[in-house]
Amino acid sequence: MADNSYQNIKERILSYVKKGTKPGGDEAENKLVTKEGALVFVFAYLIAISLWFAVNLNGIFNISVNMPLEIGDIPADLALTDNLPEYVEVSLSGTALPLINLYNNPPSIPIDVEDSEVNLFNQVRQQINSYQEVEVSKVEPILISVNLEQKITKKVPIKLNWDLEFETRFGLISDPQISPDSVSITGAVSQMTAINEWVIEDTLKLSGVKDDIAQTIPVTNNNPLLELSLDEVSLTANVSEFTENEVSVYIRTRNLPRGQNITYNPSSIVIKYDVPLEQFSEL
Repeated sequence: MADNSYQNIKERILSYVKKGTKPGGDEAENKLVTKEGALVFVFAYLIAISLWFAVNLNGIFNISVNMPLEIGDIPADLALTDNLPEYVEVSLSGTALPLINLYNNPPSIPIDVEDSEVNLFNQVRQQINSYQEVEVSKVEPILISVNLEQKITKKVPIKLNWDLEFETRFGLISDPQISPDSVSITGAVSQMTAINEWVIEDTLKLSGVKDDIAQTIPVTNNNPLLELSLDEVSLTANVSEFTENEVSVYIRTRNLPRGQNITYNPSSIVIKYDVPLEQFSEL
């Protein structure tokens, strides 16, 4: 029974769009009937879609939108002590078209830094007032605190950790040099108190080193409340091939009381050491 119903529906649909001539029918007449049926079908389909949109677009929907916070101008001699959120999560209810517009183009929420506490619910509602048929049901967070302190600048040394692996018999002639070796940091007093050096988080790792080192290292800053005077430093180091040398030295006693004598056996020792190849002839 179900198969027969399905076949009947299939034949009715195909009768609107399938080209051809019924047995015993006039070809021109059948083509005209087919075109008229197709037009009726398309027209009915468009009406159904229009009615669906008309009904649903006038319905009430609920969505959540992340709206960016726009921090006002901070006085030049002051700085924030705490991070402020970048976005506020807003729950909205209303008809479809204005909600779609808000979702695609969320407005910025202004923050006045002169207010120590800002009611974000009120700020969001003021921004949404221009959108008809939209209500604000929830704002998260609803309140934020804006704390400002005196801004200061402090100069501290830069610290970089490195892990260098050299080819056999190669090594550093002296410690690597960082240039510049210090950075100026600007921020609120409470943010600066514990900072005595600026550590670059990423360790410089090199392997198979046999030539002089010259690297540009980015200076990372994961604290948005602080400003750095530079964003990169240079690290240089002299690398040389080393060879082994040895020297024999006599053993001597210092500050020995008068009249006393100490004899050592053996009387000398051999010291072996590594020396840069280019300095070997100077020894």
